[in-house]
Amino acid sequence: MKNDSFFSRIPLPVLIVVWLGLVALGAVLVYNVFFGKPADSTAQGPTKAAPIVQVTKPAQPAPTQAVAQPQQPQQPAPQEPAPQPTLNPKFGPDGLYPAMDFGYGVQVNGLVGDAKLAADLADRAHARWIKQQLQWGVFENQQGQMDWTGIDNIVNAAHERGLRVMLSIPTAPQWTHPNLPPSNPPGENDPEAIKGPPDDVQAYANFVGQVIDRYKGKIQAIEVWNEQNLVREWRTNPQKIDAKAYIALLSAAYKTIKEKDPNITVISGALSPTGVSDGVNAVDDFAYLQQMVDAGLLNVADCVGAHHNGYNVGPNVGAKEAPSLPKAATATFKGPFDNSKGDPHHSWFFKDTLQGYNQILQGKKPICVTEFGWATSEDYGQFPPGFEFAQDNTVAEQGQNIAEAYKLMKEWGFVKLAFLWNLDYGNKGKGPTDDPVPYSLIKTDGSKRASWDPVRKYLKEVTGD
Repeated sequence: MKNDSFFSRIPLPVLIVVWLGLVALGAVLVYNVFFGKPADSTAQGPTKAAPIVQVTKPAQPAPTQAVAQPQQPQQPAPQEPAPQPTLNPKFGPDGLYPAMDFGYGVQVNGLVGDAKLAADLADRAHARWIKQQLQWGVFENQQGQMDWTGIDNIVNAAHERGLRVMLSIPTAPQWTHPNLPPSNPPGENDPEAIKGPPDDVQAYANFVGQVIDRYKGKIQAIEVWNEQNLVREWRTNPQKIDAKAYIALLSAAYKTIKEKDPNITVISGALSPTGVSDGVNAVDDFAYLQQMVDAGLLNVADCVGAHHNGYNVGPNVGAKEAPSLPKAATATFKGPFDNSKGDPHHSWFFKDTLQGYNQILQGKKPICVTEFGWATSEDYGQFPPGFEFAQDNTVAEQGQNIAEAYKLMKEWGFVKLAFLWNLDYGNKGKGPTDDPVPYSLIKTDGSKRASWDPVRKYLKEVTGD
């Protein structure tokens, strides 16, 4: 029997067809593997992460170098405005109490003790002005070495409280008048030779200009010198009380002040009421004021300075009625009441002196009373030598006279500004026998005298505070 294989028994045509089918199937499989896209599948299974392909950016061409341009200033980003300090609603745009047609002032000693307390006392007394004396001869004893410390303190303290400031600027350093010798005769006391005008009046004007530059907007008035009709305040070599020489000093100062700040009130140096008129030791205040007018006063001052301390008569008492007053019989000091040679001299009387000044001025300039007051020794039982009239005034009369004097000056209309002498020298002096102490509203122990309340009450009423 013949041994045939499985394929030998299959007809040849069938084998050919099967072989061609297998070839075709293999071709399809090869195409799908190398050229076909994978079919979408909804089958659930772990998702394979796609491979991360590192892409390299094509190189950028180097930038072309620009021509250098001028650097423009960087504009700051807009900022919120800084918060402004809250102003006292009582103050005006200048930070001061509103101006009044009559200025109520007090003289303080802001150079001794706490300047802020001095300004605070003035504010609590309802004054609207303070006067501070600045002695050039003391503060610039050596040329170019000016000590501003004390003046800085009181001017700034007053300005912070909205108070207007008047500086009285007397004396000149010895180096400005080297031929004036130091001296110390009775009543003069000038060992450093400062109580005389400078040889060159422009030196004084230049100093005043420095003051204005330093305290821009903080000084509202300047008094040029003090009591220049007395030897104790106007020493020369040879000695002469000279109104024309004073007007030359005032003119130089006026010009500088107005160039620096035309709003500052220029006050001529206040005269001392005196009946002595020898041309060397003193010139009568009425006579001296007329000499000042004749020399051109009205062209170089905004206000005419005046002083008066009321001795032992009230502010509305004149020479004609004084001898008939009941006080004439009881007063220890008889000066204002002695009519043995006719009416007592005008210099004893507040009313007669100020009204006499206005007559000489013919109403062409207002008066600024840079010192007025009444002394009393009631709290102490002592008084300075030569101030016997202080025994005849009580503390109650002191307060009453001060308030009445403010009232009269306002009513008279020719007084523009008035400063009480004084507010706070009482505890800053040498005791009850020191000249300023009996005038002060503050006692030597720092407490307030009984005259404080009526003065404060009156000022509170008239200032509307």
